[in-house]
Amino acid sequence: MSSHIGNVLKQALATFANKGTQKHEAFQKNLEVLISLLDKTTAEHVNFPMRYMNPQLWERPEKAPVSCIEIFEDTHVTMGIFILKPNGKLPLHNHPKMHGLIKVLAGKVEIISYSINTEKTKEIDQKSLIDEMPLNPKPRKHNIVTAELNEVTIATSDSLPCLLDPNFKNIHEIHSLDGPAAFLDVLAPPYDFPISEFEIRKCSYYHKLSQVTTNIFRLQEVKSPSWYWTDSCPYTGPELFDIELH
Repeated sequence: MSSHIGNVLKQALATFANKGTQKHEAFQKNLEVLISLLDKTTAEHVNFPMRYMNPQLWERPEKAPVSCIEIFEDTHVTMGIFILKPNGKLPLHNHPKMHGLIKVLAGKVEIISYSINTEKTKEIDQKSLIDEMPLNPKPRKHNIVTAELNEVTIATSDSLPCLLDPNFKNIHEIHSLDGPAAFLDVLAPPYDFPISEFEIRKCSYYHKLSQVTTNIFRLQEVKSPSWYWTDSCPYTGPELFDIELH
């Protein structure tokens, strides 16, 4: 008998493994089914270790600020759980040409999302290029991007899943509020797989460099922050070895 989390994974594979060959309408329908399944997902479905919700655990000096539970990964989909310490966060980071879904399993998080290459950011970049040309004909450095703040979302286990796609809300940071927090994360395709023949999909980190105008910011690419590192703990939920895509 299949488990709920097994059904989530099957639907994620059905949604993303054949994305290139699906018509847009079929992909959107599959994505809606996946969101619906994720919305029903609870900590019990993955046998989430609730000891991580004890704030005292995170006071140990050797404890990483973020713990990860790897559930599944292939060339199409990666699925896992991130657990943030009290008042912790995932740094501002990107998802190049990826879809992502987040479902909170325990605690409360704040998700701050940005988009690049929007109408507003393109207009501002074009204006900046024209304004700067007489004085500085060099293009802006590749590691600075113009991004539009989309929304700040507060989410708990009662909230709908949060969605990002290749063109919308594709840069974000996630904070835990009022104690530790855990969320199920589905990404497609995974990091470290090719975008093209010459490019590997990497996770880049950013800090907010300046504000250009209302909801428009310059973000500068930086190294992974020194305060951010992770440790891992085993997945103890239902077995997923027999998952097949039909």
